Amino acid sequence: MSLVRDALFAFALANAGFWAGLACAWAFRPQWAERLPLQLGTHERYRRAAPAWARLAAALAGFWTVAAALYLVGGRSAGPAPLIVLFVLAAAFLLVAIVAAGSVYRALQPPSRLPLSLEP
Repeated sequence: MSLVRDALFAFALANAGFWAGLACAWAFRPQWAERLPLQLGTHERYRRAAPAWARLAAALAGFWTVAAALYLVGGRSAGPAPLIVLFVLAAAFLLVAIVAAGSVYRALQPPSRLPLSLEP
């Protein structure tokens, strides 16, 4: 069981590092989005949404960091207080990530057109 916990800990840390790197890239170098595969970052809507993508990536990096701490602390003979605090913190980061994903979705929507009137 210790091997599985250590593997999950390493996976969570790698995930946290990946999302933190993406958050930094979107926050400080949004023009790097042009290098994404399938030309996903070349459209103007994606460039305008870079701050929202950065918030989403930062929230996910925080979640995975807390998940790594949970994997590290969870199997040890720690009291219930640290585990409860880490679970609540992970849930908070996950809620922030869900809200950030909603803002990314709204930012990527095409602009709505004004309704046409038939009156001259």
